Amino acid sequence: MNARIATLIIGALNTIAWLALVAVTFFSQSDPATKGLDMAAGLVVTGLFVLTGLPALLLAWRGMKPRLALVLALAFPAAFAILFIGVVIAFA
Repeated sequence: MNARIATLIIGALNTIAWLALVAVTFFSQSDPATKGLDMAAGLVVTGLFVLTGLPALLLAWRGMKPRLALVLALAFPAAFAILFIGVVIAFA
């Protein structure tokens, strides 16, 4: 499998994950006191996707710089995991 196809597959999975996370954070029925934290988390995930996942998909779709596109596609879940672990540690 070449880097372009791998990037498109990973990018599609990133997009599905981003949409699910945005749906959970923006439309959550949580306590009004923590609704701001949910919205902030949704904005952070959206920003992360815009900085990594979206450029990866655009580069792969156009067939430009396949290695960079693959690195960006893999950066979204890695950065999300790092941020999630950091938030868990901060609120523990």
